[in-house]
Amino acid sequence: MYRFVRFITLFILISLLNNTDNLLFKSRLSTIKIGSFNLRRYSLAKATSTNAVNTHISKILQRYDLIFLQEIIDTSNDNQVVNLLLNHIDKKSKIKKYAAIISPPLGSTSYKERLVYLYKKKSSKIKILSSYVYNGSVSKMFERQPFILHIELSSFGKIIFIGTHLKPDSVYDEFRHLRTVIDQLKEKSSIILLGDFNADCSYLNNVKKKEMRNTYFSEFQWLIDDRTETNLLESCSYDRIIVSSGINQWKKVNWKPKTNGTFQFDKKFKLTKKLALQISDHYPVEVDIY
Repeated sequence: MYRFVRFITLFILISLLNNTDNLLFKSRLSTIKIGSFNLRRYSLAKATSTNAVNTHISKILQRYDLIFLQEIIDTSNDNQVVNLLLNHIDKKSKIKKYAAIISPPLGSTSYKERLVYLYKKKSSKIKILSSYVYNGSVSKMFERQPFILHIELSSFGKIIFIGTHLKPDSVYDEFRHLRTVIDQLKEKSSIILLGDFNADCSYLNNVKKKEMRNTYFSEFQWLIDDRTETNLLESCSYDRIIVSSGINQWKKVNWKPKTNGTFQFDKKFKLTKKLALQISDHYPVEVDIY
């Protein structure tokens, strides 16, 4: 009897170890790096500016399997600015070709910007399912409506990205309305909110941030915390990645610890402050998911 118990215990331990190894192997195979980057008014003038600016932008963007971009200023009918950006990237990467999913110009004033998802189009890890600009009951409450992307990640399943660039003067109200956007999603999937939320400093104080976390997004994790500076000019955490944590109906997003943060390109590439600011006044925020 004792030998039998020892055998069963050993069998269970071996099975657990094998399952753990399989999960780790599986996660390595399906891990993708996602990001969000405010490109600071990336217009035709910027897309055709000095080689140094676009060379460094291309290097930054190639870090990611999928990245959400804000402040793409493109008034053309044929996505001229975005296509120039893709050409810059592809010149620096002969194998990893990128594709873009582009919103129409968004904004209620003369200033309008496009929101853009870039992704490695030949990646076996990502399957693009659909995309659309939010047009639900609170769409008029946003200066720029959220741009929503549905993907399927290999070995994991479906994920809904909600990309947004909140208006600085209306951050509190627009942030609250993002909760309505989530609740109106028909598919109860894993959710990632990302973008320039202007969610810090004078735009969103600590009391209101606490309210957002505890009242509106209690079942979500803020992967970019208040101590992470995402702006080159100010010590502020404007840019965020927020993921569902598996509480209630929203499925958990699996993410690798210590991969959430910023990519400080000025330090990485040893750039002058002047050149860094020509690229952007924001750092990309990023995390690895699987």
